[in-house]
Amino acid sequence: MMLPATASAYNFSDVFGGDVDVSIGGYAKLSAMWTDTDSGTIAGGAGGAGRTFYLPSSIPTGGDDGDAVYDMTARESRINFKAKTKAGDHTLGVVMEMDFLTTGFGNEAVSNSYSPRLRHYLFTFDNWLFGQTWSTFMDTGALPDALDFLGAPEGTVFVRQPMIRYSLGNVQLALENPETFTDAGISDDNALPDLAANYSMKMGWGHLRVNGLLRQLKVEDGGSEETTTGWGLGVSGKIKILDTDDIRFAVNYGDGMGRYTSLGVVRDAVVDPGDGSLEAVESLAGFVAYRHMWNSKWRSNVILSLVEVDNPSSAPGSLNESANSIQVNLMYNPIKPVTLGVMYLHGQLEKESGDEGELDRLQFAAKYAF
Repeated sequence: MMLPATASAYNFSDVFGGDVDVSIGGYAKLSAMWTDTDSGTIAGGAGGAGRTFYLPSSIPTGGDDGDAVYDMTARESRINFKAKTKAGDHTLGVVMEMDFLTTGFGNEAVSNSYSPRLRHYLFTFDNWLFGQTWSTFMDTGALPDALDFLGAPEGTVFVRQPMIRYSLGNVQLALENPETFTDAGISDDNALPDLAANYSMKMGWGHLRVNGLLRQLKVEDGGSEETTTGWGLGVSGKIKILDTDDIRFAVNYGDGMGRYTSLGVVRDAVVDPGDGSLEAVESLAGFVAYRHMWNSKWRSNVILSLVEVDNPSSAPGSLNESANSIQVNLMYNPIKPVTLGVMYLHGQLEKESGDEGELDRLQFAAKYAF
């Protein structure tokens, strides 16, 4: 049973007499970022998501003037609580994790106060999982070793949501919370849960995973109801190179997999303004990342990420047509739990209308994982 991973944690099993194994983990992280855009200003101001981590859909397009900004933030810092116990022949576990990204109620004038947000809250009962965590369509083991929050957002499946999941050996199957993301926004009219599954193979050279998704897309407008089918297929993995290096990758293709990939770049479907029908959006998303260990304390990563979108002919020009980025980083561990690093990132976004925008970011980060 896979639970959200933490580099290390403080364990309190002795305090509870050994019956319940309780731990606290997470990390404290500071990021300092200089960002330059060539076609306008990133929306949301200093507290906006695109100013706290790399969000491809936030790249401004079609503007005449560029804009350069400098930000410092600790909002990615997180904390989690875990507990495990045995009840007769059964194994029980619970996980809760919070951070401070993408929340309001804060400003940079005086206190920089930001509300905590729920990342994970779940419990496990033997092979069953109930609660909110990473989608079963997502391979967390293939994520790049990045200084940025995500690393390869254009090409990555990245969704946390409520679900019921069953795991047996190398197979996972889940019913997950449905939402339909169209050109008109988010619709919560779905009548059926999303079905997600994966099959993983672990070998001495790394792992390979096949991921699948099947879903109903549905929109209600007044007395009219429109539905269509969405699906996605993906292959992902991590391959060891020599003794210390590795390649991480993912390729995902689908028709209506939209919100599961690319952090909002792709819509699930488009509502045809002529007859009101719902048309699924076809997309291809993927990334490849190479990690090189210079020695036991220094490492570097090169990450290439992209998404190509085939919007229906009825799609408005404001929708995204493609996005891509390249990241290069250098990380140093003076001691095992502490990471210091610097990253350069270049990202591009193109709209269906032909408007384009580019972003360059230089980031320094310091993190202590506990």
